[in-house]
Amino acid sequence: MRFLENLLSRIPETGVPVHRVVMGPFWTLVETAAGTGLAATQLGDGPTHGRHSQQMPGAGHLTALSARTLAENALEGPSPARSVGLAALNALLPTPGEGCARSDANASEWLRANARGRRIGVVGWFPFVEALQAEGHDIEVFEKDPVTGHAMTPARAQRLGECGLLCITAATLLNDTLDGILDAAAPGAEKILVGPSSPLCEATLELGFAAVCGARVEKADALVPVIQEGGCFRQIRKAAPGGALRLVTLERGRG
Repeated sequence: MRFLENLLSRIPETGVPVHRVVMGPFWTLVETAAGTGLAATQLGDGPTHGRHSQQMPGAGHLTALSARTLAENALEGPSPARSVGLAALNALLPTPGEGCARSDANASEWLRANARGRRIGVVGWFPFVEALQAEGHDIEVFEKDPVTGHAMTPARAQRLGECGLLCITAATLLNDTLDGILDAAAPGAEKILVGPSSPLCEATLELGFAAVCGARVEKADALVPVIQEGGCFRQIRKAAPGGALRLVTLERGRG
């Protein structure tokens, strides 16, 4: 079973209402009666206008659907629908239980504390990569963009399998590459999932991640204007008043 299918199978099929769906150029927010979730907004490679243009199916009527129905879009369909689906899934996730520890440490802090001299494979690009490299950490970057020189060729996929620690962007949930990356990872490699799109729940840890570094929305009203006006995540964080958005790291409970 694929990672997202496994997560979705753990969400009860109850009719949780959707209050609003907000899709900005960079971030998508879904507010439900159970909570609010974020996901990066993703467009596919197709045209944005014309007969065969990309579109969000059901736009204008999404709040008439249940949150579970929206969440199922994360599994397949056009890219914008996947973004709405993942945000809805994140909104429905249960509060983490006693089986995991919570902290305010960000991904770079977690890596510094847990790298222990291992080669770190970073799937995606994060602003902390260069700082960690400057500190002497052995890091190799893997991503889809061929312009950067880090494209995931078959030869480089083999090198990914040589990394003892993998830091994986949650964008892999949107472009349907996560399962292939997990298959390419060494059996004993430790893995963390990073980014505001990450499902912050105990199930993510149970499915093989040592930690998940994400964001929890506490006050949707404070974030919506920035998302609507094209804010990136840094701008969303800066504009959010205290407590409206929290960065959270979950990791497997100790002892």
